[in-house]
Amino acid sequence: MSLSRQLILLVALLVLALFLGTFAISVGTTRDYLQTQLASHAQDAATSLGLSATAHVEQKDRAMVTAMVNAMFHRGDYLRIVFEDLSGNPWIERESELRVGEVPAWFVRAFALEPPQREAMMMSGWRQVGRVLVTSHPGHAYRQLWQNASQTLRLFLISALLALLSGVLALRWLLRPLKAVEAQAAAICNREFPVVEQRPFTLEFRRVVEAMNRLSGKVGRMLAESEQRAASLRQQVFQDGLTGLANRRQFMDVLEHRLADAELFASGGLLLLGLRDFKEFNQRYGRVAGDQLLSATGQALTEAFREEPRATLARLSGADFAVLLEGVGEDRLRDLAERAVGTVAALAGPLELASTDVAQLGGVVYSGQTSSQLLAEADMALREAQREGANAAVVHRHPGGEAPSRAAGEWQQLVEAAIREQRFRLVRQPVVACATGDLLHHEVFLRIQDDTGAREIPAALFMPVVESRGLAPSVDRAVLQSVLVAIDAGAFPVRVAVNLSTASLDGDEQLDWFAETLQRHPLAAGRLILEVPEYGATAHATRLGDWIARLGPLGVEFALDHFGKGFASFAYLRALRVHYLKVDGSFVRNLAQQEANRFFLRALAEIAHGLDMAVVADSVESEADWQAIKGLGVDAGRGFWLGNPE
Repeated sequence: MSLSRQLILLVALLVLALFLGTFAISVGTTRDYLQTQLASHAQDAATSLGLSATAHVEQKDRAMVTAMVNAMFHRGDYLRIVFEDLSGNPWIERESELRVGEVPAWFVRAFALEPPQREAMMMSGWRQVGRVLVTSHPGHAYRQLWQNASQTLRLFLISALLALLSGVLALRWLLRPLKAVEAQAAAICNREFPVVEQRPFTLEFRRVVEAMNRLSGKVGRMLAESEQRAASLRQQVFQDGLTGLANRRQFMDVLEHRLADAELFASGGLLLLGLRDFKEFNQRYGRVAGDQLLSATGQALTEAFREEPRATLARLSGADFAVLLEGVGEDRLRDLAERAVGTVAALAGPLELASTDVAQLGGVVYSGQTSSQLLAEADMALREAQREGANAAVVHRHPGGEAPSRAAGEWQQLVEAAIREQRFRLVRQPVVACATGDLLHHEVFLRIQDDTGAREIPAALFMPVVESRGLAPSVDRAVLQSVLVAIDAGAFPVRVAVNLSTASLDGDEQLDWFAETLQRHPLAAGRLILEVPEYGATAHATRLGDWIARLGPLGVEFALDHFGKGFASFAYLRALRVHYLKVDGSFVRNLAQQEANRFFLRALAEIAHGLDMAVVADSVESEADWQAIKGLGVDAGRGFWLGNPE
């Protein structure tokens, strides 16, 4: 029960107790007064009747005495009148029933009056001739007592209503600062840190508000400092300080992790770009000009690959840059290579370079090579481009690679057929809690069957085409329907994480469909986790907020997938209010040997826990990595060491 209700109830009880006491005293006093009045009234009547009837009694004039008694008794003010002779025998007697028509019977029983009997001796000189006994009728007294009690009750009800109304208004005014403090506490839980500007009049409440303001500011500063430390660490360890791109160490971690995970990297390629004669340029124009050229090259590459959010850009060393592209075919890779080298070559004008021959680029299509093979083949392509001439770009296909079996149109037909015929297959992998080893939830991966049904194709192969052809929202709907069927069939006793494409975030129609579908499946909604890649969340933060606000009340939780790869600011996490951060596997692979990665994960876990988010480490492939994760504050992990996809 709220404080205001408790105070109102206390005031009401006090007012009721005050009324009961006042009512009891008032009714009791009035009752005693009326009891005395009845006795006085009976005594006066007995004395008056005795004096007036003495002579007639002495003369034995019974008719006259009877007339006098009837005249007095018929007024209704008396309950009993008796004339007795000297022997005590009733000579004349009149008695009526006790009837009080206007007063409830329960009131008469509760506040009973006992009318006293009074008497008067009839004397003739010094001789007693008889006695008259009179008992007053209490009806009028009961009516007065009832009216007094009714008026007291009405006055109390009016006064109590006014007092309670005034008390409620006063309490609302006095407790208004607590409402603001409550909203402030809720905002802190929601990763916001407001300050209550209005200071309450009550001293105790003012102290509470001031303490909460200090707490809000301190927690906000602590989180901001943690974010700054983590960002500074990430920049020092994983980013190139001059260009802002990934450094060689981070690029190699990403490359090895992607090549080792067929669910993430089934197609793509590697591009290497080298600036022409950079060493001579540095010696001729100085380090400042060289740094300016390197920084401009990084910006040019970022612009060239802006439409490829899953691309990983890095400066490897000196004037060498690398780009890892996921989910692109050979034709797309060649187009991007030519665009990249052309964008960098265009720097010759703005930077006033002496030569228009700025850079060469070599690339290789991924066909199952190892990381060292891929780098070696890309380097060979770069050397060939350098021999070809100014701003050349050469892209090779791995000699052992097979020719592409499907064009983009064929992929589209295959996916559309899979949607129509429900030829999707869900493969799940467990996410295990670090503290207890219990199953936290499952993560689902999508596969489709080819035309013959003999082969399963991982999503990494066809999703790039799906996204480029605008089919991603349709695939997301089909996957959700498959997951709902699986949940209803009992395939997922715990929560299940499903990837949501970035394209689905854009349209209101897609959100409406998800909301309507999940409203019809409340049990499934309470077990669903929607995962959005970090690059999609940063690009569509407002739309993601709309999804969380709409589906969150239905029990749906949200996660950021591949977190940390994009070098986005930690500050945007406060506004997103997701439930899980799934750290990119490149930070987890060989974690036991990577001290900097461990430090980064520990800092990330502190930030996430301060924002009520759980941290999940992807790609846990060894016991050493799993043991290392447990000591970093990470909440859960997923990988082949913890369970195979099934």
